[in-house]
Amino acid sequence: MTQSVAIDNKTHGWGGPAVWALLAAIAVAAAAWGVSRAIDAYHDRVALRGLKDKTTPVRVVVADEPLVIPANMIRHRNARRGGALDKIDLLLHWPSLDGFTTERAAAFKDSSSGAPLIYATLEPRVNDIDSDRRLSTIYARFFDGPAFIGPASLIGRRLNPTSRYADEIVYHAPYGTAPFVTRCLAEATEEIPATCIRDINIGYGLVVRYRFNEALLANWRTMDDRLKRLFGQFFRRP
Repeated sequence: MTQSVAIDNKTHGWGGPAVWALLAAIAVAAAAWGVSRAIDAYHDRVALRGLKDKTTPVRVVVADEPLVIPANMIRHRNARRGGALDKIDLLLHWPSLDGFTTERAAAFKDSSSGAPLIYATLEPRVNDIDSDRRLSTIYARFFDGPAFIGPASLIGRRLNPTSRYADEIVYHAPYGTAPFVTRCLAEATEEIPATCIRDINIGYGLVVRYRFNEALLANWRTMDDRLKRLFGQFFRRP
């Protein structure tokens, strides 16, 4: 393992080897959610038929945390009724980060791999190890080959083709900058777009998993910052 991905227990505040091993084992289970599964969102266009442009605030509760989300951001019709939910799926336009509007209807119904859409799911947090912490606890074990420069100065690392992360690449921010880690499919095909996936912790017990086209990596700094601020606004009361 190279020095650039060495684990620094003092920096991260972790405990001894036993605690580290336990956290890593838990994180493996969470990280097993493959990027290839994210492409289902691109093919499940039937859900878009029920999109409405109403921005009425919808009150929902996920993992005992109350949220208020504009109706036009909520992907599935049943969830727009509000109430207690196991999770909630959102669909956002980039770069506006608005929900569905009649003016942008064409973008939301775009079935191409380059559609300017971000899919997000808010659900209960299984553990505190999100994408950023997974870089050293999990992904570094599977790095295969030298690092390379990715979009907008991101560092790219291919993952071992014999591992569960075959055909995937991890992109992360240069060391010393704000954390950012995402996993992307290494190659796009006619049926499978170059999809990236990232999860971040919000609130007291929620995680947001958002997925997007790899072309948006060029805007990773702005995109991640604006998404975090948007998700934080859901905890506000109208």
